[in-house]
Amino acid sequence: MTASPVEASAEVFERYLPCVSPQMQTLAASLSRVASTDVPVLICGETGSGKSALARQLHEDSPRRSAPLVVVLGGTARPETIDSLAQLAARTVVLEEVGALVPAAQDSLVRLMVEQQLRAGVRLITTTSCDLGVLAARQSLRADLLYRLDVVRLDIPPLRQRREDVIFLAEHFLVTAARSFRRDVRALSQDACVRLLEQRWNGNVRELSNCITESVLHCTQMRLRAIDLRLRGGGATVNLEAEFTGVLARLHAAHPREFQARAERLILQWALDACEGNRIRTAALLGIGRGSLRAKLRRHGLDTAALAASA
Repeated sequence: MTASPVEASAEVFERYLPCVSPQMQTLAASLSRVASTDVPVLICGETGSGKSALARQLHEDSPRRSAPLVVVLGGTARPETIDSLAQLAARTVVLEEVGALVPAAQDSLVRLMVEQQLRAGVRLITTTSCDLGVLAARQSLRADLLYRLDVVRLDIPPLRQRREDVIFLAEHFLVTAARSFRRDVRALSQDACVRLLEQRWNGNVRELSNCITESVLHCTQMRLRAIDLRLRGGGATVNLEAEFTGVLARLHAAHPREFQARAERLILQWALDACEGNRIRTAALLGIGRGSLRAKLRRHGLDTAALAASA
């Protein structure tokens, strides 16, 4: 039986990056639909948002996965580099930061894409962290090139707009770093989770990955605590309650079933910490009723006497 788009998207992000937000699940479903095609894909997102990783996943899910992935940096690509891509039959080429191409290289890329319309050849994936429409309006980018590149667009939202993903990503990076450094660091403490959620993450997934990697390297405990976190940028924080208003309701509206139990328990814990155990505030923060909150706390083993007293 064929997997549904939601099931397929869940599988994609288990292999790509473990994200639970509705925005990323929608993106994963789009990736699953276009992976088997040869249409040009433009991946847009801020610096550090995961454009290169998404491009690699797109290649690995494609019929061309057995051939090596070719990565070209737009800022250093010369016309002859672009011209040479025409010889790479049945390959996937990722052209990173396409907006940085010099005019002569843009000309070569247009010629290459015209040729590809006449015969099967390169599957082109481009990435950008800038607004290509603005570059085209300033005549820094050929408008006809933009139209050829922007056939299918995958927009990666910044991490600050999908705060639900922070802890899942942090756990993924913790396991990876612990294995790489042979450290017996097994989990994030609850205070570490709250501290991570409070950060702005202007550097997106890359900044979070760097933070967890360095923190695991120096950690001497089995659990990574808030005090162990190597945070940059002065520890800029956000209003956690404001950021998480209604988050549980959003997840239930758009979330794959296989992730719901784990996501729900973590979010309940975060919300309880943010509201200092107050159930009225916690229910309001999550966008659910108090009766529903009580049932969820009981189901996940979070219905303790201490929490009851604080409510």
